[in-house]
Amino acid sequence: MDSENKNKYDFLTQMLSEGDAMVCLDARLPNVDVPASHKGNAALSLVFNLNFKRPFDVQKDGIYATLAFGGRPYKCVIPFEAVWSIHEPESKKGQVWEEKFPKDLELKIKANTKEVDPEPEPYLEQNFNPETNQLKVSKEKGQGRPNRDRSHLRLIK
Repeated sequence: MDSENKNKYDFLTQMLSEGDAMVCLDARLPNVDVPASHKGNAALSLVFNLNFKRPFDVQKDGIYATLAFGGRPYKCVIPFEAVWSIHEPESKKGQVWEEKFPKDLELKIKANTKEVDPEPEPYLEQNFNPETNQLKVSKEKGQGRPNRDRSHLRLIK
């Protein structure tokens, strides 16, 4: 077993001894066996716990578990080569193996990141009173925040 897989094995077994462990993997790799609906997912996240009722086994080369997808059990094979992060779901404390992080996923994240304009919006700057540390809000039309027509429906993805 190479040292990276041993590190992932040791880290996962330690996390499982403390409770839940979320494993993030690139399900597109050929040795990964998950349902076809998840096979194209570069960021498949699965939560594991030693109290699973279905068969679950962590071995030196990977994770072998029967997991439920849409209420249907599926025997999954997750080699450690496909794992790029293991962390505790609540606190998000864990480890990321950056060299295994899918490069196309990294590019997609960067492309979707919007730069935040550090300049305050003009109406906020004009209506802020630094002495009282409050924002002056006017109900008059054209004052304060711009009016937004909310009478239409919009699609939220």
